[in-house]
Amino acid sequence: MTVRTAALPSAPPSGAAAGTEPGAGNAPAAGAGATRIQKHLPAWPMMLLLVGFPVWWALGAAPFAPLLLAGIMTALMLTRGRIMLVPGVLPWFAFLLWVGVAAINLDSATSAIAYLQRAGNLLAVGVFMVYVINARKTLPARRIILGLLAVWVTLITLGTAAIFFPDVRLTTPVGTLLPNFLTSNPLVYDLVFPPLAEVQQPWGSPEPFNRPAAPFPYANSWGVMFALLTPVVFAAVCLVRHRMVKAVLILGAVLSLWPALETSNRGMFVGLAAAVLYVLARLFFQGRLKSVAAGVLVLGIGTAVLVASGAVQVILDRQLYSDSTGGRLNLYQRTWKATLEQPLLGHATPQMEETVGVSMGTQGYVWMLMFSYGLVGLGLFLYFLVAAAARTWRVASTANLWLHSVPVAALAIIPFYGLDVMQLTSVVLVLALLLRRRYLPDPA
Repeated sequence: MTVRTAALPSAPPSGAAAGTEPGAGNAPAAGAGATRIQKHLPAWPMMLLLVGFPVWWALGAAPFAPLLLAGIMTALMLTRGRIMLVPGVLPWFAFLLWVGVAAINLDSATSAIAYLQRAGNLLAVGVFMVYVINARKTLPARRIILGLLAVWVTLITLGTAAIFFPDVRLTTPVGTLLPNFLTSNPLVYDLVFPPLAEVQQPWGSPEPFNRPAAPFPYANSWGVMFALLTPVVFAAVCLVRHRMVKAVLILGAVLSLWPALETSNRGMFVGLAAAVLYVLARLFFQGRLKSVAAGVLVLGIGTAVLVASGAVQVILDRQLYSDSTGGRLNLYQRTWKATLEQPLLGHATPQMEETVGVSMGTQGYVWMLMFSYGLVGLGLFLYFLVAAAARTWRVASTANLWLHSVPVAALAIIPFYGLDVMQLTSVVLVLALLLRRRYLPDPA
């Protein structure tokens, strides 16, 4: 196997940002050999991951599909050889290396299983990123965006179904095959026997809160994915030329507000606001004041809808009964103190905090990284995310600005909510497109 690294241009190409099509690059050609490689990497493993996501979920195989498909992609790349890398990719593998070193602090077989599952997913995400970078011929940006739209349609469809059937839980083939000692774990049970909604009735609440969750086990995870994929929908609206398709996407975005509001998810609104304000700010500094005015109008209407629909009141009511903010702050304080006991390598995996009744290293991806892999692991992850966004800063088209807002939304969300493998995959695939566009030429 030969690994080739695309050369860093001596100066950012002045016209790189102006392309309408995400994935179009203006860097010097990296060699004919690289082009030949990309012709032979098929699109189907990545599309099977994205377009096939609802099938994986219905089978109860969603926790295992990413690892399986990452293994297939790895075999395909190794068979072809001469893997192309670009600047911005290696920090992810430095982070993975640190995650591997953190395993020395594992203290039980149970924690080892959780560690391996999480580390395997991180490795799979890295494979997806490298595969997309090397498959420019068969996985153009529009195809990746189409795959992400398929995940978004799944999210909205199941979220809407959860409003009508909140108590439905699937009995899946994988769930029936797994042994009881695995399915007795509440998280595993929710993954392989997935519910449509997360039904919560805190003490004192007169009625339950039915919060859409599918295709994830928790409503917060639903909200995270919604915040990460909605900018991709806006990018697609900017890219498509057929008026009917554009109208369908806009209508879908409007209708998606219904299940989104039903989740009463605060972090989702934080992520969406960060993405929208970021794009509006970039448009403002580009002098595109009409677009900014239209965006501010839509933002104002959205805020009015939040208040008028009662979504804000539902969030306040749920907080009144559950005091989730106070509980989080207490957990964060204890997590920080425990992290300082192992500040470099962390504790390898989240651990239960008995006085709070919640595991330290949960309730936010930042806290999971810090507790599990130490301050160094957290720093490496943040460096990858921020540096990749900085490397791809020079985008100008509205579609590319919306794509570039995805890591901005992720940065706004991760102090409060976790990222599962599909959510992290969505962020990394967008970054792979942007990095590929920045450093590699168009495929022949």
